[in-house]
Amino acid sequence: MKTVDKMEVLHSQSAEYILKGETGKFLKLIPDTFLIKGEEKDGVFNQGYALRHINRRDIILIDVVEETSKKAVQKLVDDGYNIKAILITCDGILKDAYADLKTLSENAGGAPVYAHPRNNFKDEFKTKDITTNANDLKHFGLKIIDFPGDAGASVLIYSEINGGMVFPGEDAVGSRYDSDLNTFERPKMKRENDNFGLAESWSAFNEDFDYLFPRKGKPGFNVEEGARVDILNKLSRSE
Repeated sequence: MKTVDKMEVLHSQSAEYILKGETGKFLKLIPDTFLIKGEEKDGVFNQGYALRHINRRDIILIDVVEETSKKAVQKLVDDGYNIKAILITCDGILKDAYADLKTLSENAGGAPVYAHPRNNFKDEFKTKDITTNANDLKHFGLKIIDFPGDAGASVLIYSEINGGMVFPGEDAVGSRYDSDLNTFERPKMKRENDNFGLAESWSAFNEDFDYLFPRKGKPGFNVEEGARVDILNKLSRSE
């Protein structure tokens, strides 16, 4: 397959750049890492991500399931990219999906869908176990960490590239884009046991990272050691 490079765009590491970016188009954040915005709801929009392999041909999608992303994913396929996987961080993601899992896979060129085996998708399509660290994921230098989730199961996706990147799905929420703050909090959980379990999971997380890319809220760019400690302390603090 001829390698094509249609995702090269101007990029910036700022909340303002993301806020002004067009919904439904991939925005380059840092090398080979892209964000795609969903529709805004109550001042907040969902965020999916794409990671491009160093071979500039293979792509992995993270939580890219919304109607607004459909054309962008199709363009990846049309441009000759090989979508190796669609990663789903928790079952709540599919509440915003434009179609069932089978259709999501087919529209991504037949890409397999990886999810936590304890997720209750109410969908007959067979997903792959994201917790197994399959070859497709290792190919991208990804590490999957099991988190308790909200009355279910979720995963944190860690990438060793770009100095370390964390994709927590809905297990960490960034500050609103209309806020001057740039910090992260745990989401509100339905059950206290899940809240405690999520705090414990964050407390046990010990990977270095320079970037934190949440499902909702401002990303963390160029996170220095002191700020990283503060973020993890806040996410793991018992309430």
